[in-house]
Amino acid sequence: MSIRLCLGEYAKNGFEPEYMGITIYSIEELCFFIGENACLLEDDFMSPSLTEWLEKECGLADLAEELKKALRKRISLKAFVEILLDYAGFFSPERKKEILLAIVENSNMTVFEKRKAKADALLAKGQPGLAGREYERLLEQLPGEEEKLRGQIYHGCGVCLARLFYLKKAGEYFLKAYELTGQQDSLKQYLLSVRLSVTEEEYLEFLRKHQEYYEDSVQLEEELEGLRQSWEESNEAGLLAAIREEKKKDLSGWQEKIIQRIDYLKDAYREAVYQSR
Repeated sequence: MSIRLCLGEYAKNGFEPEYMGITIYSIEELCFFIGENACLLEDDFMSPSLTEWLEKECGLADLAEELKKALRKRISLKAFVEILLDYAGFFSPERKKEILLAIVENSNMTVFEKRKAKADALLAKGQPGLAGREYERLLEQLPGEEEKLRGQIYHGCGVCLARLFYLKKAGEYFLKAYELTGQQDSLKQYLLSVRLSVTEEEYLEFLRKHQEYYEDSVQLEEELEGLRQSWEESNEAGLLAAIREEKKKDLSGWQEKIIQRIDYLKDAYREAVYQSR
């Protein structure tokens, strides 16, 4: 059994790491954030705004002063984070070592690779809007010779837009990604975006004009058919079919079953979010 003592005060005004889309209210939350995002931290994390927040909002003047001295000495990000973690004592020595190692390994990445990794993390955490904005900012600043990375960023933009159901625009990004990288996944996502954003007749006309995609489109249709069959064989599909039948018979119980199913899905979602923390 492990016991963690909380330090300082719970902030009234939270600290918001740039572009990460979260708000932190205590040094313990700050440590957790560092642990979860060690490979994404950049030198701008060592900011006067952070030391000021620790002093004024968390009541940790001694830690803030130590970090201010460290900033004046222009120490490394690893050394800065180590001061924070040592003070808080939030992690075990083994876990702290892993975090610091991740920061060192991250230092070998270019600034553009770091920013892409940050956008990828936002996307993985279910924040396509924030991730998309970070991808777009990165595209504006990326040097022209970074074609491979640009293609990967285009793919990320496509994923963000697809998750927000902007399928036509997503397809444009997937096509750009494929043209730069030649990755089959980008081509598949491009075809899928077109397939889902037009009628069946329009899609067939699209394939007549782009016969170079025919074989890939056949493979895509096979995958979609497999997904349809999996859905039709699922318990969820059976339940919905039963509810539709009850509705046809005008039985009052179908509405109650829908409400029960929605409540179940809400609880399952909350549990999944809790387990992912």
